[in-house]
Parts: sequence; C-alpha cells; structure tokens
Amino acid sequence: MEFQSKPFYFRVKGDYALWTSVESKGGGERFTYSVPTRQGLHGIADAIYFKPTFTNVIDEVKVINPIMTETKGIRAMVGKGGADLNYVTYLEDVEYLVKFHFIWNKNRTDLTYDRNEKKHEAIMERALLKGGRRDTFLGTRECVAYVELIDEDVYLHSESFYHNQNISFGIMFHSFSYPSTPGEPLESYFSHTVMNDGIIKYKKQEDCEFKNKLSNYSIKPPKEIKSADEELKEYDIK
Repeated sequence: MEFQSKPFYFRVKGDYALWTSVESKGGGERFTYSVPTRQGLHGIADAIYFKPTFTNVIDEVKVINPIMTETKGIRAMVGKGGADLNYVTYLEDVEYLVKFHFIWNKNRTDLTYDRNEKKHEAIMERALLKGGRRDTFLGTRECVAYVELIDEDVYLHSESFYHNQNISFGIMFHSFSYPSTPGEPLESYFSHTVMNDGIIKYKKQEDCEFKNKLSNYSIKPPKEIKSADEELKEYDIK
C-alpha cells in the first residue's frame, strides 16, 4: 500500500490572484481563471515545505470569498527603450482553504533513508505555523499570498460564498508532469473542473481528460540534501 501522510490544512489569502488561463499566455494581456489551478496551489504547498524525498499532493480547495475581477493596465517594455500598455485581469480579495498531503517520491530511491514520515509531518506543521519557508504567491509574483495553518474543524465548518451551489468552469489547466530522466518531454494536463458547495476536488493526473506533450525538459543533477533530523533541528521545538 502506498504511503500517504496525514492531511494538512491551510488558509491562503491576498488582495489579488492571477491563475493565468492558457489561452491568454501567448500575448502580454493575461486573463485569470476564476478559481485556482491544482498546479498553482501545488506551488504554494512546495513554498511552505518541500524536499525531493516527497511530493506534495493537493486534494481540494474551498473558495471562501465571492469571485471578483479587476483589470489593470501594466506598463511593459518593448524593444529598445519603447513601452506599451498591457491589460491584466486579476481576481480581487481572494481567500482559499486548502487540504493536501504528501507521498514519497518513488523516483528518488537514493533518498529512502530520509523517509521519516513523523519528522517530515512535524516539519510541515512548523513551516505552516511560520507561514511557509519561502515567499508564497497567488499564481504570479506580484500577487503576494499570506498563509495560515488551520485544522480540519476550521476547514469543514468555514462556509463558502458558494455554499449550496454547483458551478462548472469547463476545461481548465490542471497540472504539469515533470520527467524523471533527461530527454523526456514535459507534459501538461487539463480537466473538466466543477465546484460543489464551494469546494473543488482535484482529479488525479491519470483521470484528466486531456494530456499534451510539450518540449523536452532539461534536468539538473540532484544535490545532497539535509536529512529530516537536520531539518527538524532548525525549528524551535520548545
């Protein structure tokens, strides 16, 4: 049976979010999806605490605030000294409750010695209490995120603005699958995304309706990492 950590819960919020829709990435004028992508929330979980020993897995997200957008003109540099005005549509005043867990990274058998679930779970909780180990963003760097540890009770009993509603967002970008060996292609996944009672339960990649192969992806050789024992010592455990 595959190992799975206990579930973790956090609140993430900010003044703006930009979960850029794929069709608007070709030009400078970006437009946001109405709700987070699984890949976007995965990036936040990795900023909270990540090691190559394990993989964070986003289970679901609860959308707390109403979905509102705001379009801003962004000055962009063009050519030599020129400038243009691009319009970017952001989500405004967002708050999400996220449930996730981690599993062991089967591609890193060299890190089997570091598979200490209790210590990694303890580090994850301490990292959540501190708001994450690295800076967190809501889709893009200009959208600063604030992370707060919550428990299961808060997650279950916090009411979404979309309680008792069933909303379909159609086909959305889901996530990337990064190759484990050099020369293999990067893959992108898309799925039909539905929100019930304000909650989106994300599918597994193998259950997504669409998969695209992208260009070959270069892989940096792995470096030495700190063990879970060393990581835990960095936190004040008084």
